[in-house]
Amino acid sequence: MKSIWMRLALALMAVSASGILISTILSIKEMNYHFSLYVSDVNQQHQQDLLDILQSEYQRGQGWNDRTQLKLESASRVLGLQIALFDNERKLIRTFGKTVSSAFTSKEDMIPIREQGITVGYIDIQYDNSNAMSLEEHFQIAHTNAMQWTMIALLLLVCIASIFIAKRIAKPIVNISDAAQTVSKGDLSVRVALPQGKDELSGLVQSFNNLVENLQRQEELRKRLTSDIAHELRTPLNTLLAQTEGMLDGIWEASPEHLEATRSEVLRLIRIVNDLDQVIQAEAGALNISQEVINLSQVVENIVGSMTAAFQLQGIHITSQLKTAGWITGDKQRIAQVVSNLITNSLKHSKKGGKVIVSVEKKGEIIEVKVIDSGTGISSDDLPFVFERFYRGDRSRNREKGGTGLGLTIVKGIVEAHQGNITIESEVGKGTTVTLRFPVTESSSQN
Repeated sequence: MKSIWMRLALALMAVSASGILISTILSIKEMNYHFSLYVSDVNQQHQQDLLDILQSEYQRGQGWNDRTQLKLESASRVLGLQIALFDNERKLIRTFGKTVSSAFTSKEDMIPIREQGITVGYIDIQYDNSNAMSLEEHFQIAHTNAMQWTMIALLLLVCIASIFIAKRIAKPIVNISDAAQTVSKGDLSVRVALPQGKDELSGLVQSFNNLVENLQRQEELRKRLTSDIAHELRTPLNTLLAQTEGMLDGIWEASPEHLEATRSEVLRLIRIVNDLDQVIQAEAGALNISQEVINLSQVVENIVGSMTAAFQLQGIHITSQLKTAGWITGDKQRIAQVVSNLITNSLKHSKKGGKVIVSVEKKGEIIEVKVIDSGTGISSDDLPFVFERFYRGDRSRNREKGGTGLGLTIVKGIVEAHQGNITIESEVGKGTTVTLRFPVTESSSQN
């Protein structure tokens, strides 16, 4: 099987060789045509010059005297012509120059010599084409040889340039092919060097590298997800197993308090499973979203009002800034779940004396909700992964503080199911700003 660079080189050679061949053929034909025109023009010029001489001599000597015949003899030798001079009745007077042909042209084709409009004689010119043909053939051979050598040189240059260009163009594609085979074997660390310049091949290589990088990241997240799921389920299951074995062995009394502890672990398992189910539905776009016109500002105000007491107990100040009614179309319960989750996160990660601001503002055709806190913030390394399942920036924090790590994943899925988007800006030690954007419903102007 021919490699791609070889096929590309052959294609370039074929196109270039065809162009060179066509140019050479056209050049030779054009040169032959114009050389023939040149020979014809020379013959016509000779004929006109002879007529001018004869007319001048006749006028001077009133006839075809020796002086005139001497000039015709000289002209015929210099130009290599056979000249036949006739009187006005087409009777041969004399021929000049070497004999080219024993037969003259027909009387009708003889060239008349006129003096003041009166025909005083005729001439017949026979061209000696042997020298002219030799000159023409010599010129044609020289021109053809020059064109052939030029064509050979150009073909060699084209072959070398085609191979060089084809290899250079195909190199990134070959590198991508080799890298793709390496990736198919499970090695996601491979990257393809970017070619020089910013063209489509450079973009292709960059896209391939980004794809492999995303695959590598997803593979790492998949392994991390598997580990996190096992870790999340292992703790309550081990607790349940220990409590159950303790009850069976009589070490753990089946009192209401102990049974409640067992029940709390079961509820934790149920919560993890329910959260996982919501994540799966959100990622599959299968969330059950009702379509009703809701006042986003009212939803936010209700959530803030219901959670104010919890903030006061922690010594954290929470305020709402509702600049517009904020009508959108969606599921009121799901939107409330999103806002509640974000405000709860701000509560968990804010210190005593901190502030949390929740705002709703209409910007053109967009309703924007912001949850701004002065909490611990999120590091720049963790920020790109906060929406990943079970992701926790601080791996050491407990589940009472950090939850299951599925909350933001669910929030993102719900927001996108409402044709919105969510962004997070954060700086460690300065706080976090979460921004939700939803399209304004057409009914907003009516409310």
